[in-house]
Amino acid sequence: MKRQTAALLAALFLTACGAPTAGVPTMPKAGVQAQPAATGFSVVAPNAPSGPVVDNFARRFLNSIQAQSIRDRSEYCGYIRLSATGQLEATQPIRGTFAGCEMPAPRAGQGIIASYHTHGAFDQGYDNEVPSTLDLRSDFQFGMDGYVSTPGGRVWLVDVQTRTTRQLCGRGCVISDPLYQDTGDASIRPAYTLPDLQRRQGVF
Repeated sequence: MKRQTAALLAALFLTACGAPTAGVPTMPKAGVQAQPAATGFSVVAPNAPSGPVVDNFARRFLNSIQAQSIRDRSEYCGYIRLSATGQLEATQPIRGTFAGCEMPAPRAGQGIIASYHTHGAFDQGYDNEVPSTLDLRSDFQFGMDGYVSTPGGRVWLVDVQTRTTRQLCGRGCVISDPLYQDTGDASIRPAYTLPDLQRRQGVF
């Protein structure tokens, strides 16, 4: 994505995914990283549901948009929220680019519980089987969880309470890219902290 201005950052929630692998020519990644908000800030209502009920909804929904995301070689992003009747629902997916996705910044009172986004199609030049550092920072900024699906069919939870990300389910638990190559799978941990990802992706 192109570098964003301060005014645009105030109106957009950014996910920059698939951090390029060191030494490999890649598409440009986002030039701006969101900074964590004040401790305790959250757009999520205190009584909002969490845990397996939301995890399972997120996994099913991401599975439903995986094939399109892979075909388009584009990320898709949006929010999981509570409807007016208290049911879980996902906002209409927004199509991003190969390496990122932009959507309106969440606000308190909108019923938002978490973000979601896909990592699109497989590409050897991108480390997109794990969330990016900006994925974590963006969710942490708004005090909410996030869900990320990968080309290999993994689903990750960005957990704002523990400030970590962990695999909810592994390789092939949602639709995966038929062209996916598992040569890097041995290096993928079940969980990461932000410093872990910074070291893995060389981003500080």
